[in-house]
Amino acid sequence: MMVPSVVSAVKSGATSPSCTVMPLCPPLIGGRVTGNSRPILSAITLARAGRNTNGRRTRSARGRLVLPVAVALAVISVAATGCPDDGGTGLGDVVGPTAPPTTTQPPNRPPVITVDSFVWQVGDRLAARLVVGDPDGTVTGIEWNRPPPGFTSPGGADPSFSWTPPVAGTWLARVTATDDAGASSEAEIRFVSRYAHRQYILMGLGDSVAAGFGLDLTDALLGDPCWRAPGAGYPGRVMEHLVAAGDVPRDEARVVLAACAGTSTSDVWEAPTWSPHGVRQGVGEPGWSQLDWAVRLNPGYVTLTVGANDVGVVDLSILAGGELDRAELDRRLEAVAGGVGFLLDELVDRTDARIALTNYYNPTAVNPTGLPGCRGACFVELGEVVHDSLNRTLARAAARHGSRVQFVDIAPLFEGHEAGDALGPDWLRDPIETFLGVQVRAYCSEGDPSGSWVSSFDCIHPTGDGMAAIAEAVAAALMAPQS
Repeated sequence: MMVPSVVSAVKSGATSPSCTVMPLCPPLIGGRVTGNSRPILSAITLARAGRNTNGRRTRSARGRLVLPVAVALAVISVAATGCPDDGGTGLGDVVGPTAPPTTTQPPNRPPVITVDSFVWQVGDRLAARLVVGDPDGTVTGIEWNRPPPGFTSPGGADPSFSWTPPVAGTWLARVTATDDAGASSEAEIRFVSRYAHRQYILMGLGDSVAAGFGLDLTDALLGDPCWRAPGAGYPGRVMEHLVAAGDVPRDEARVVLAACAGTSTSDVWEAPTWSPHGVRQGVGEPGWSQLDWAVRLNPGYVTLTVGANDVGVVDLSILAGGELDRAELDRRLEAVAGGVGFLLDELVDRTDARIALTNYYNPTAVNPTGLPGCRGACFVELGEVVHDSLNRTLARAAARHGSRVQFVDIAPLFEGHEAGDALGPDWLRDPIETFLGVQVRAYCSEGDPSGSWVSSFDCIHPTGDGMAAIAEAVAAALMAPQS
């Protein structure tokens, strides 16, 4: 009674615990007989011949049952002994046709561009070649994007180019190289152009603090509206330190003072400045700004002090009515951050100078006259807010430029050296304030403390002692090793 069920299992492809009956023993159907597949095939052969497993012929009436029974017995034999050692395929010793070997082509590699920098002098022509190659093909195209002014290239696959920079600056051009299989590579190439470098020139930029306002009236009386004091201002004193330290040969040292009283941040690059002190005759053009002079001279050192006039430290417009307009202060500080950041970018990108940016000291006396509605302690508090906010803004602007820009904190130098009393009686101060456009009395002391480094002429600008202290700090920053 088990035979029909076994035969049904064979027909349906069911499996025994040891192997799959039909799929795992294909020699029953065809192929080379190996292992325990042999008794299975023998049983089927005998059954087809009408014989039993002993070789004797069976009666024809029963012949129709012989083949199913033989198959069932063969299946039982496989279940008992297991499939052949070759996993039941019966093909362990079969040698099939050998497939031809397949060849895998390596993927195409794109062109290789050697990243380089090109530094050249304004007005001179540079003829050069881009270093580019293809490891497994040929470069068929080179395309330049955002090249510097004065740049030309023949196009196609020609790597040559020429460059005659018309102005000083720094540019990042993008170049794409394509090979004969369509693969491409991109790279950024840096182009730098400069005017001739004058490494032993120090250039002073900025406002009245940098100009040396009030320390040398000669220039003012001779018609220089910038109120410059070349010998007494801190830029000239910085050069003295550089010479003394051996960083600059004495016979080659030169100071060019372009700073001008009343200068705002944007004036440094926008406003034409009075011909700087220290420039040789015939050099420069009318209408150049302080920044223009710095770029053209390309000095070894630049000092910069600017931002106080933007905020209103001198005219005290930010404290109108004795109250601080915080929103207006924030707006002005934002303008200072953008302006000083732009100036430093320009100086870094277009000159080879080491740059020192100073902040500001707070000239407010211990017991200042102040303004109507805000005197004494009230004015001290507001003065601290304005100066501290300005100095933080300047420090952040300098920090963005790494070692090329040294930030010099001069504020602590003046602690204990605040403003004293203003010169002259009260009746003289009104016309001075009108003439200078400054609040002479606001920062001044009710008394006249000793040791002040703030000019008694206006209670804002440094005295010679103050300038000496600033110069020492700036010189130390410029002589510090660059990281």
